[in-house]
Order: sequence, then structure tokens, then C-alpha cells
Amino acid sequence: MGMLNIPLRERKKAKTKIALYEACLDMSVKQSFREMKVEDLCAQVEVSKVTFFKCFPKKEDVLVYYMCVWLTKRWLEIDELGLRGWDAAKHLFACIVEDDHARPGIMLRLVGLLAEEKMHPPMPMLTDAEIHLLFPGKEEQARAIDPNLYVLMQRIAEEAIAKGEAAERYSVGQITEMLFTIFYGAYLTAHLMMRGDDIMACYMEHLEVLAK
Repeated sequence: MGMLNIPLRERKKAKTKIALYEACLDMSVKQSFREMKVEDLCAQVEVSKVTFFKCFPKKEDVLVYYMCVWLTKRWLEIDELGLRGWDAAKHLFACIVEDDHARPGIMLRLVGLLAEEKMHPPMPMLTDAEIHLLFPGKEEQARAIDPNLYVLMQRIAEEAIAKGEAAERYSVGQITEMLFTIFYGAYLTAHLMMRGDDIMACYMEHLEVLAK
């Protein structure tokens, strides 16, 4: 669906929502997510608090939106590059490291949100207008993606087993859960152990546990 075929109201809302999301990411470099004020975000984008909460019912939803967009991007890249098994996992981890350099601490804020929620939050459904703005030229592929980290990790686990890359003592379910642990845990460990400049090496060390 072309942008001109999308209702004007939906287009305006999508532009505002993405502007708020990007402003939040920019501000997260300078201050913690907890310290960030909705009023400051609204002032930067020049919208009211009412508009903000129409886009994001609560401030934490911006982080969930970030995860949704991030996962959709990674899934698109993995498919475009034809990555399978551990190659796909390594790509995910490399992208986390890249994002950490671009926006230090964003992953720590996400880990903090997950700790408070005590569950992995469901991903929001992106509208056609949001998909068009976020993934120009790749709308159909992006629309077909379910940005579910569990589904992606399970697929990686199945591919790693099929390629003979995974240690035979682990089942698909076990590898899937351990990939979750590595995804969040290796990043957190790298920071706790003062290895912030060596995050990828920390990821690779943990992934070796699953390798054949």
C-alpha cells in the first residue's frame, strides 16, 4: 500500500509516533529512561501530552516499540543476507553491540523494563503508515514479520541443529531458552564485569556453550 493510499489521519499519527520514538532514543543517550520526562519529549516534538499518550499509553511503551522496530529490522536483515543458525545469532548480537555504541545504555533500559514487567511484553502491531515510514521499499516483507523474539530464537535453534552446529545434548526448547539468556544476560554480564568495550567477545564466549 502506497503512502498516498493511507488515510491522512493515520499518516499524521504515524509520523508523530515515530518522531516521539526517535526523540526518546536521542534523549536516552543523555539521561536515564526513568529520569526522562514526557513533557520534555513532547516539547522536542512540539506535541501535547495528550497526543503522546494517544501514541504510547505509558512511557515504557516507547521501549517496547523500540524492541518491535529493532526485531523487525533484524529479521529483515537475516532474511536478506540468508543467515541461518549461529550466523543469524551472531548478527543479532553484533547489532546489539552496534546499537550500544550508537545509543549507550539503551539495552540496559530494556533489561530494566523486562525485570519490572516480569515477562517479555507482547509487541505492538505496526500500522501500514508506520511500516511505510520505517521500512520504505520493504513494506511487504516487514508486514509479513511477527517481531517475536521467542519465535526468532526458536527458528535459530532449529536451524543450528539442522546445520549440525549445536551441541547434541540440548533440545530445541533448551537452546531457545539459552539464546534468550545469552541475548540479555551476556550484555548485562559484560557491563557488570566492566567489559563494555568487549561485548561481542562476551557474546561469543556464551554462544560457545551451545556450539558443537
